Amino acid sequence: MTANPLTEIPPRLPAADGNGWTAGRVIALVAGSVLLLISLALVAGGTALVWADTEQFRFGYVTTTAGTYSTGEYALASDAISLHSRGLFVDQVRIRIASSEPSRSLFGGIAAAADVKRYLDGVSYTTVDGHGVTSHPGSRIPAAPAAALRWAARAQGSGKLTLTWAVRPCDWTVVVMNADTRPGLSVRAEAGLSAMAMPWLAGEMLATGLLTGVTAGFLIAVPVRMALRRESGASPL
Repeated sequence: MTANPLTEIPPRLPAADGNGWTAGRVIALVAGSVLLLISLALVAGGTALVWADTEQFRFGYVTTTAGTYSTGEYALASDAISLHSRGLFVDQVRIRIASSEPSRSLFGGIAAAADVKRYLDGVSYTTVDGHGVTSHPGSRIPAAPAAALRWAARAQGSGKLTLTWAVRPCDWTVVVMNADTRPGLSVRAEAGLSAMAMPWLAGEMLATGLLTGVTAGFLIAVPVRMALRRESGASPL
């Protein structure tokens, strides 16, 4: 007996597979991964600032590791330090300098980088930066430093000096030399800074990092679950 084609049951289509990675899911996963990296960086930075603020609370300043610097020339000078933007977060700087010859009178000062450059023009001196030291040859004998420039901060004496300076936006240079302008000196120096905005900045970084982390988790988890979920097929007749 031939079956009536009008009453035949059409074959059931296979159930859609929910394992696909669509373009939208891939984009969401990539965005979530990028945000997760940003979140980790912000949390790490905020944690470092919390530690720094603890040091500031205990000692008044966050200090760098002390370093020893020597030169046979007339002066030691830092590279130009730009505080046009950092001055918004740093309130005060303290520099401690100890001479290897306690009986020798030292001079330490902070002045505008352009003024220091003019003062040391033609003078044999050494520049100190984060990568090492650079010698600048010259033949001119410098004028006595105490009255040579308008120093933003200065100190003079034997053995140990402490420079305390309220930060102002500009390009600055730190200079250390013998008070009588004799060539040759060796010193041990340590810098410290204080920033009243540090607790606020640490809190902002931690809060932003955590919020970014939550967003990253959502962007990663949702597309992964959707891609791995199998859609249930139609129930057989």
